Amino acid sequence: MSWWAAGEGVELTRGGWNFLIPGYDARFSEELREELLDSAFAAIDGTMETRVRRSKHAETWFQHFDHGLAAYFKVLDPIRGLHRARSVFKRRRAVHVASISQHLRADGIGVAEILLLGVERRGGREIIVTARVDGFNLVRHLKRAKLASRRVVLHALGAEVARLHRAGYIHGDLTPYNIYVTALEPPQFVFIDHERTRRTILSRFERPRMRNLVQLGSLDVAGVTNTDRMRVWTGYSAQFSARRRRLELRRVAAMLAARKVLEHKGAAVADRASSSFGQHREVRGG
Repeated sequence: MSWWAAGEGVELTRGGWNFLIPGYDARFSEELREELLDSAFAAIDGTMETRVRRSKHAETWFQHFDHGLAAYFKVLDPIRGLHRARSVFKRRRAVHVASISQHLRADGIGVAEILLLGVERRGGREIIVTARVDGFNLVRHLKRAKLASRRVVLHALGAEVARLHRAGYIHGDLTPYNIYVTALEPPQFVFIDHERTRRTILSRFERPRMRNLVQLGSLDVAGVTNTDRMRVWTGYSAQFSARRRRLELRRVAAMLAARKVLEHKGAAVADRASSSFGQHREVRGG
């Protein structure tokens, strides 16, 4: 059975990896297909010029192509520890991202276009290549936007997250960095990073939905006030009764306060650890 096992695409095998280009064979020219594969191996080997970031479980790179295409290459680390045993009964992460993205798009939720998927046959790593989203991530937009635009975008964002939940989804990491603003009149959004996004019955329950809102509100963005956060909540809770709106707002505030305490303690531990090992500077590409 194909490792993909769903949908259509072009399967390729190179250098100990199985790759899939979703869609039909004519989607890319042979030249561009080879460039995508070469760039994927550059990201896998850590030699691509532009490194975007290193997170806890993945490394992300960025590449421009001569054909007007620009793409992000996310290389996922092997699953370790107890999670590895559990992963035996689950789909590959790359396959999950492709599947959930397909469902989100069908339900009218903005997602990034997937260009290439790959799984390492023995090492356990995976790679997800997505096209660059035509817009700005929410953090960058809020730093640049005029006050009136910021207010409209934040209210519309709350309504869009509510629509995501009503469609049955819980985003795995709903931070401002994983939301792109792609249009302003009216505001439109694209959600990225779907390794942990699920279409689940849990979206009907309060706590999972509130956790998404806590993720969205827990990061401090320069210039964003508590009043701005309330605009997100107002857009989100428009369908609630006034009484339920007050109750859930208090719960979100309590969860957010508790999370900030934990993040503060974690940051203090990280600072002590980094001072013990000395400073480290990450070299980024141009």
